Amino acid sequence: MMVVIFGLSKMSGTGTNLTTDQSILLDGAKLVKENGETVVTVVNFSDMECPACKRAHSLIGGLYSDNIPGVKIVFRHFPLGIHKNSIITARAVEAARVMGKGFEMIDLLFDTQEEWTGESKIEDMLVEYAKSLGLDEKIFKEKLNSVEVAEVVQQDVNLGNSLRLSGTPTIYVNGEQMAVDFVMDKVTELLKKNNGN
Repeated sequence: MMVVIFGLSKMSGTGTNLTTDQSILLDGAKLVKENGETVVTVVNFSDMECPACKRAHSLIGGLYSDNIPGVKIVFRHFPLGIHKNSIITARAVEAARVMGKGFEMIDLLFDTQEEWTGESKIEDMLVEYAKSLGLDEKIFKEKLNSVEVAEVVQQDVNLGNSLRLSGTPTIYVNGEQMAVDFVMDKVTELLKKNNGN
């Protein structure tokens, strides 16, 4: 079965919208981590094969792993057509998410990006990565190629297109689009402000 993902011809860069209603950014989101009452919401549109996204992940990845009180982190897919394996790796993340290891797969794929970028036998590599996370090979393969997973990726792409994103990474903090270098400072500022500091 082949599923075509539309809207993947965008190039890397920043989006055109400066602020966006958070309810739009969160609608249908599947990869969400939060700890307690949300003060700060970070929404990251990313492409697993994008080198700039890997760099962004290294700068804001602590938001995913540290489970910071008051922070909600949302990962959304925006695979770019210029990257050969961006769609299948987005599907791999979603397949792992369905199996309870989505954020772990994000970390693993960014950590190993140089190994699989441009590879033609990527599915075999993804299966090995899934197994290294303790996921069942057969179920992972089924999910990887499922309509369910393809639809989740397409939903994120459709949202990105409706927001007129021009590339990845595109990151919003409480609905405000900002460059990755300023995200952690903004999160810290908003948390301190909420705590009266």
